[in-house]
Parts: sequence; structure tokens; C-alpha cells
Amino acid sequence: MLEPTLEKYCKDHFQNSSDVSAKLLEYKKLLLDANRNMNLIGKSTIDDFDQRHFLDCVQIHEHMPEKNKLTVDLGTGAGLPGVLLSIIGYKNLHLVEKSPKKSAFLESCKLRLGLDCVIHNQPLAEVSLSNVQYIVARAFAPISKILNFTKQMVTDQSQYVLLKGRSYLEEIKSVSNKSFNWNDFPSITSDESRIIVLQVK
Repeated sequence: MLEPTLEKYCKDHFQNSSDVSAKLLEYKKLLLDANRNMNLIGKSTIDDFDQRHFLDCVQIHEHMPEKNKLTVDLGTGAGLPGVLLSIIGYKNLHLVEKSPKKSAFLESCKLRLGLDCVIHNQPLAEVSLSNVQYIVARAFAPISKILNFTKQMVTDQSQYVLLKGRSYLEEIKSVSNKSFNWNDFPSITSDESRIIVLQVK
């Protein structure tokens, strides 16, 4: 079963909430099973899995209204948030993960869940994408490095939607106000976390 808070969030936000919940549950089983043999998520987070991982990630859709625009998840790891975005209906979606083992896990999830996404098993520097609408990342790299890694991907329409912890204010100091507008939004799962939305000027 999914936790009531995650179930309620799906019902409140997604028209096909029963399908979404069913796929989330299957993805959860796949992830926890694979986690026994590889480090996808910290074992200390399993007891609070739905809130800590699924709800934390899925909330970013509120800052990404255009589900058919090119979206890239950097260093997706276990597929957080990329697989979740695919489950809730994002179509032009690319997941970047350099680890062969994690990429193989993502490919199996894509097959089992019938997901519409592209998985790039290569370093970010080798990924050739441009005119990206949304760049998302969770626990990947400091904001300054993310901006540097993705220069070739963005236009003045691009947005970064980043899940960050308590260090976000220190990280944002490195961002040029001449190049970006930014806002931070509270996370519904942690008082210490923020969703950082950067808009290229």
C-alpha cells in the first residue's frame, strides 16, 4: 500500500489517480527489490519511503505545467524524480544516469511500467540535447555546477526545477542575478527543504 498522504496527493492532483497509484506501487516494489543488491536509496530512508522519496519528488510537477515539453532529469539514479514524472504523464522526458547498473535498472522499470522516456547511460557532458524546457535534479550537484553542466541545453525559455536541502541559500549565492531569476518554494515533505525554480533571463 501507499501511504495515505501520497494516495491523497495523487487523488487531488491527477485525473487518472488510480492508474498513477498502481504504477507508483509497482515502481516502489521494483526499487526496493533492486535496492537489496545496489545502492539506489539509503536504507535508513526505507521506513519513510513514500514521503521521503515519492511525495518529495512528485510535488515538483506543480512548477512544470507543460507536460509535453522537453524535460531532462540530471543524475536520476533510481529514477527520482524522472520515473515519477513519466508515471504522471510527462512525455518528452530524458533521464541521464552514468552508472551502467542504475541505467539497467531504469530500463527494466521503463519496460515493466510501460514508460515513455529516454534513458541516457552516459556522463552528462556527453549528452547532446538542446532547447530544453525543464531541467530537474535531486541530490545531484551544487546549483553552480548544474548551471555549468547544462549551458548548451538551455534557451531563454528554460527553467531549472531543483530539489534542495538546507544549503540552498549558500548555493544560490553563486548564481548570477544578471543571468537568472530565481524563486524558492517550501517543500511539502520537509521544513528544511526547498524547491528552487531558476528562469534563464
